[in-house]
Amino acid sequence: MKQIKIIDLAIQLLITVGGLTWLFAGRNNYSLFYIYYFLGGWQLLSFIAHLLVKENWLHQVGRKRYLLTLLWTAGLGAVSYLLLLAEIPLILFYLAALLFVSPVFAIWYFIISFRELSAIKNRELIHLK
Repeated sequence: MKQIKIIDLAIQLLITVGGLTWLFAGRNNYSLFYIYYFLGGWQLLSFIAHLLVKENWLHQVGRKRYLLTLLWTAGLGAVSYLLLLAEIPLILFYLAALLFVSPVFAIWYFIISFRELSAIKNRELIHLK
């Protein structure tokens, strides 16, 4: 499991660094949105995969808070969409807020993953005490 966690963190870093390098190299004006989609998609798949795996080294408190935050965010999006159907365009504020909140979600998930890798390493060293 340690190798999977290392690969997961490495891919998150590669997507972030590669996307930011691509953005600052000026190759494409929409590079930032690609970073959002690829990194967010990867982290969402990783999160769902970890939901299906019940391990005792998982950072359960952080993952539960992250799941609740994602569910609230999705719920607010659904409410905003329903209000849009009723011709109340609050979805624009929701989408604008997502532009600023999404990087916070990405950093938060990276921290959760890093803490889990640290827990795996500490668990390996526990027999040395």
